[in-house]
Amino acid sequence: MIERVPRRFGRAAGLCATVAVLVSASAAFAGQSVLFSGSVYADYWGIPDKAVATRSPSGLVPEAAVKLSIDLSDTFSFSAKACASCHGVELDHLMLEYMPSVHLNVQVGRLSIPFGEYSSRVDPSAHKTVSAPLIYDMGRMAYGERSAMNLGVVPLPYVDSGAMVYGQWFPVPMLVAWYAVYVTAGMRGSNDLDWTAMRSAPYRDNNGVPAVGGRVALNLITEPGRLLRDLGAGASFTAGRYDPGGELDYRAWALSASTRLSIFTLRGEYAYRRTELVRGQAYAFELADDWFRKDGWYAELEHPLTSWVAAVYRLEELRRTGVPIPGSTVSATSSISRATAGLHVTPLDSLFAKLSYEYWSARDFDDFHSIHLGLGGAF
Repeated sequence: MIERVPRRFGRAAGLCATVAVLVSASAAFAGQSVLFSGSVYADYWGIPDKAVATRSPSGLVPEAAVKLSIDLSDTFSFSAKACASCHGVELDHLMLEYMPSVHLNVQVGRLSIPFGEYSSRVDPSAHKTVSAPLIYDMGRMAYGERSAMNLGVVPLPYVDSGAMVYGQWFPVPMLVAWYAVYVTAGMRGSNDLDWTAMRSAPYRDNNGVPAVGGRVALNLITEPGRLLRDLGAGASFTAGRYDPGGELDYRAWALSASTRLSIFTLRGEYAYRRTELVRGQAYAFELADDWFRKDGWYAELEHPLTSWVAAVYRLEELRRTGVPIPGSTVSATSSISRATAGLHVTPLDSLFAKLSYEYWSARDFDDFHSIHLGLGGAF
């Protein structure tokens, strides 16, 4: 998943072509209700330890996203979003949406799957930390290559082809219950998930066995002025088979919680994945269990320092437990922990800057320090 040498010119050309297509589409539907939006962000990840830097996508990496939404009627809409980052230029979603009521809506196409609370905040303009949590990292992670930790539990955004039904209810005043259930092609791989294959065209199912999943979330919206406000909790689940033969299964789930305490916003998540392994290969140990576990957690705290400067802190851990696949450099009980402290600066409504310090500690690899400097904007 990690590109050692970013294809900057290829990504730029691909994104420009995508923007041209979306702009042309918006012009073609000029008589309809059209919304064109996006964000641009550039992050520099500095790692003083050169040995570690060679095993991480450090340096300057640009990110960009463009989104087009068209209301075809009162109940039908079309939406497309493309993003460019460490994984190249890809579709974050491309879908038709039927919205007859707030209780029941349907999406069909290439979907952004709602796994975990962080799935709603993956855009750099939607979260104050510079990097994604380790459990959801999609390519900017030290020791994240396939022969080591192989990224997080479910790297986000998780994009898949299928159909989803979602909606929300108000059981009592101030309480919002949101749900989503979906059927998708499912994740792909061979003796562990292959995240590059997940983002490589063609986006067809590799085994003909559909995956299923869903998410439920509760949010209690309290009155302004209270000490404890806006309590939220959620649970996510997905399961399917990932190999071409349709014999190896995976199942993943996550729990999330968040709240506001005075000026402080607190949130945290735990995610878990069980992945079945191929029997009969040359493993380093006897394969007593034909599966391994990937799990982890993060806890975040953020609060304002001034009207345009906020501080953010995060503690987290990612673990892999089980027999390593052949050729892997991790042990049977590998883990990576990270502590982050950062600043989020918004001098203008549409412009933001990020600065953070990180300390990484790993069981199978060298510990190291790093810094991030980022600048971006939304439109």
